[in-house]
Amino acid sequence: MPQPFPTLNAEKQVKTWAIEPNAKALEQLANGIWECAINTEQRPLVVLSTAGPLIGLRKVLEQQRPKNLSPQIALLPQVISMSDWLESAPGAWKFPKKPSDLERWLSVYVNLRKHKILQSWFKAESEAGAWGLAQAVIDACDALTEAVIPQLQNELNALVQGQSIDTEQWLKKVELVLDQAIAKAYVGLSRNVVDQESAVLLTFWRYLSSVHDPVVRKHLAMAAHLQVAKIQANAGVQARPLVWVQTADPKPIEQELIASYLDSYAQYAPVIKVDQDWQTVALWSEALLGEDQDGNIAPANEMIASQITQNLNSQRHDEWQLLAARRFEELAWAAAKSIEKHLIDGKQNIALVAQDRLAARRTRALLGRLGGVLRIRDETGWKLSTTRAAAAFDSWLELIRAPKEGPSASALLEFLQNPYFDLALSLKQAPEACKGLIAQLEDILVASQAKSGWETFKMAIERANLYATTHGGSANQTLLDLIEYIQKRHLLWQQPQLECASAYQHLQKNLEDLGMVERLKQDSAGEQLLEVLEQFNLSNGPFQEVKMTLPEWLSLIKTVIEEASYEEAGKEALATLSILPLSSTRLRQFDAVVLVGCDEQQLPAFAEPPLFFSDTLNRYLKSSTINAQYIQQARDLSSLLVSCPNTDLLWQSKSKSGEPLRPSAWIQRLQAQLDWPTIDVSPETYEGKSNPIQMAVSTPDPNLAIPVTVTPSAYKALRDCPYRYYVSSLLGLRKAKEFEEGFDASLAGQTLHALLKNFFQALKTEEGKTHSPIHQGIDARRQWMETQLNKYSEKEFERLIAGDARVLGTLRDWQKQIPTFVDWQLKREAKGWQYHDAELPIGFTIRLTDPDGVERDIQIAGRADRFDINIHDKTAASVIDYKNQAIKKIIDRSKNVLDDPQLLIYARAVNENAPAAHLSGRTIEQAEWVTLKVDLKKSEEKMVRDHLVEELPLKMEEFSKQLSRDLEDLWARKPMKAFAPDSVCQYCEARGICRKGMW
Repeated sequence: MPQPFPTLNAEKQVKTWAIEPNAKALEQLANGIWECAINTEQRPLVVLSTAGPLIGLRKVLEQQRPKNLSPQIALLPQVISMSDWLESAPGAWKFPKKPSDLERWLSVYVNLRKHKILQSWFKAESEAGAWGLAQAVIDACDALTEAVIPQLQNELNALVQGQSIDTEQWLKKVELVLDQAIAKAYVGLSRNVVDQESAVLLTFWRYLSSVHDPVVRKHLAMAAHLQVAKIQANAGVQARPLVWVQTADPKPIEQELIASYLDSYAQYAPVIKVDQDWQTVALWSEALLGEDQDGNIAPANEMIASQITQNLNSQRHDEWQLLAARRFEELAWAAAKSIEKHLIDGKQNIALVAQDRLAARRTRALLGRLGGVLRIRDETGWKLSTTRAAAAFDSWLELIRAPKEGPSASALLEFLQNPYFDLALSLKQAPEACKGLIAQLEDILVASQAKSGWETFKMAIERANLYATTHGGSANQTLLDLIEYIQKRHLLWQQPQLECASAYQHLQKNLEDLGMVERLKQDSAGEQLLEVLEQFNLSNGPFQEVKMTLPEWLSLIKTVIEEASYEEAGKEALATLSILPLSSTRLRQFDAVVLVGCDEQQLPAFAEPPLFFSDTLNRYLKSSTINAQYIQQARDLSSLLVSCPNTDLLWQSKSKSGEPLRPSAWIQRLQAQLDWPTIDVSPETYEGKSNPIQMAVSTPDPNLAIPVTVTPSAYKALRDCPYRYYVSSLLGLRKAKEFEEGFDASLAGQTLHALLKNFFQALKTEEGKTHSPIHQGIDARRQWMETQLNKYSEKEFERLIAGDARVLGTLRDWQKQIPTFVDWQLKREAKGWQYHDAELPIGFTIRLTDPDGVERDIQIAGRADRFDINIHDKTAASVIDYKNQAIKKIIDRSKNVLDDPQLLIYARAVNENAPAAHLSGRTIEQAEWVTLKVDLKKSEEKMVRDHLVEELPLKMEEFSKQLSRDLEDLWARKPMKAFAPDSVCQYCEARGICRKGMW
């Protein structure tokens, strides 16, 4: 039976009252508050220890409003949470300024510099770890202060009572009292501490604690409220009655503080302390008995067990559902289906209790398809860092964190592609002129594998522009302007130390220049992000001149954003779903509840203990313990089940590793007393027949254009696998290219080709000089060639290395090859071969008749690495293809020269049109691959650098017939099958379409 409201009399003592935390709890409470108002003929002040039931209680108070109320109490009783009550304390403007979390973290940072003992402990921490540790230190210091301050409450009351007009002098008195208390407590605590961590924590506590701490402000606020009540009593005016509602079990230290305060307040006005009566609500013995005097869970007896059984039998447990899902996705699906069912049944106020937060988030995503009919309120603390706006901002932080040489291409593109970056504004160009610019830049960087460094990016763009101008296109200067624009702003951050205030101003200027501020303001998450960043505006604070490194400052920003929560904008809907933790369900009313995460690993769930505190030390400091959390969750779950019969409890019955998971022990204990079966749930399945996958084959459509220009690489694709050619060259489909792991030699390979061309052109020029040292014998010639080749190598690689230091290793590997490469060149010259030209675009034309009788000219064209001529034979020439791979791979490649006929194409192109290659009167008699990476560990005799195409005239004749046949089949639009070997399929871009391996 509910307890009657206590009789209010002239006794100056706290009246206690307990309500049953069931479905009618708010009605009981509202009726008691109105009875208090009628008895005292005053408007009561109702303070809730937590804010959860606030709105619900106000609503019920309005519903339960008695008729014919006196005008003095006609207004709704004032209902306020404890935190708001403290903030509204009289004269709060005189209290010490409340520092932000950022300012408190910076105070830890400043004290670290002052005290060597603290530095020695923190020096091993990373930037992010150090800020996290700073946060833990502050929380621990607050816990210590919280344990000490209640002993000073009388002194604080006296200070508040006698505060003078001079606020500064009053604050000094408060600070003196606090310092004396801490100094006294420090000695006592030090005797109980033997480990280094706790000793360092106590040292921090002495240095960091001040009158600005939230704990001190809290006690000053309580003293101010008490002082107003005292003043009113002395003036003959009775203070408003105070109804203190304890919605959860307080920590022992808080319990002592509240009891002391209520006793003092009762001297001036009626005080009713409202607790919760678990006698008929508790479903487990620990929820009924709580802790014993030693802080342990009180043991149950037969009478308690009988009461629990009676409580359980009196509940409508037939509407409780226990649902088990095997996998994570099935769990989220089942939760979404449960909520949908409640909506169909007409429930309008539904709770999704997120014991498993990941499953709750996934369920929320599935419910997004319901659109505007369902309003979702997330009370679990959706991190601001998970929003798109925060990700966009973080992309800029990652870019400026990069070293002076420049960021990675991935970091650069991630920033440039974020939707909050205004490219047109930054470059001061029309939006139309910027369309496709970032995509073009990505294509260039990926194609050249330019992975990091400003100079590397510029080189890649310059090469692309050069290629465009030499192939009938135009250079894109805007790409270079974009790189230089970002680089300029990046370089301004490359300082050894940053002042906090100036760093914020500089960051704000960056965001404005990049157009991000305006775009962030148009987004709700972006607006909240800018408000969080405003905390870093320390221009008028004590920490404005604090200096730190860029990584430290950036980690601090990320830590602050990680701690911030994103608040969604509300909207009207037919029904509301509240996603909340179990603790937020206290004294709240819902039409239906879905609780996810009811397995033995997640229910109960314990808060992480303070970093420095053991459970024993927590008990010593009268703080929260594991036993207290366990009991509180048992009570919360009991209240939830009793208050809302329509409750679905879900858990995942298989862990990630496949091990079985049982429901929570609390649920198992209920199952032992009830006929409560577990329902296994799984998504709906649909049956159907599918055709088996066949070998990929396609016949080109008559309307599908066939290219009239074929490159060596395209022809190789046609020979490797016709279906691959169909997908890549006819359909034009391309796999989205990415940056490969590690350093790719694409740009380095291009650089090697360029430096070899420049070197041989210089050699050609030097040979025309009569007095050149290269004419002074073979040794002098070798020395000149090695020196110049090293010189050209250093010059060509210089910019690459400036952009990506990893390229230095490629340069050094190549420089080790130079002596043997020069030896090979000298031996080649001894056979009469002389360098002629390099990097020449050449080709030839094939004329064929298509099935419609139309003659077609097909251009076969490519770019040859190098041509040599023979000084002993005026009609002989040679074509060379450089390969940056081992000679064994080249030899294997030569076995299938008809399938990879690059050299044969170049040879035929020269033989059919020698003047185009500046080889008039000459024919190709020799074609060879030359490796730029020989095994230097081998002896000189076994060191092979080149490999000839054997039987070149015969191979060219076979190639010509094969080429004509392949092109005729292509133009005849014959079926194109996938029949390549696994070695080709392994890296084939068309594999996702072909699906080879499935048939």
